Amino acid sequence: MSARARQDNLPLGRLLVLQKKLTNKQLEDALALQRKTFQALGRILRDEYGLLESDLLEALRKQTHIPRIYLRFFPSAPETVALLDPEFCRQHEAIAFEKLDGLLCVAFSKPPQRGLVRQIETSTELEVKPYSAPWEDIRKKLSIE
Repeated sequence: MSARARQDNLPLGRLLVLQKKLTNKQLEDALALQRKTFQALGRILRDEYGLLESDLLEALRKQTHIPRIYLRFFPSAPETVALLDPEFCRQHEAIAFEKLDGLLCVAFSKPPQRGLVRQIETSTELEVKPYSAPWEDIRKKLSIE
């Protein structure tokens, strides 16, 4: 594995430190807050530490692994959730939970089937960043009982 590939496989916070977008101290503080609130690290860094959305997008696009998120602690805008058809979401156990410019964050309860991410990108005309989330969290966000 090349040094570049190893760097791109780092956690989000470490990538941002390497890119000098935040300090180690800011990352430590943000991770401590994340452990208390269970919010997505990127959102904490943006909302609490003033990280530019463009810097967050760049780091998210460089990541090659699928991070885990707990949607029960993550507010989602109804217009973002509505970007994907509810039946499609139930069938694939997925939900769109955040839109950042041209990037759509989508949580899946199981690894997405081959071509599913590309299908979402085609239908929404947005680049998809996949996340892993418990089906229970996705179901509640979709108001499925």
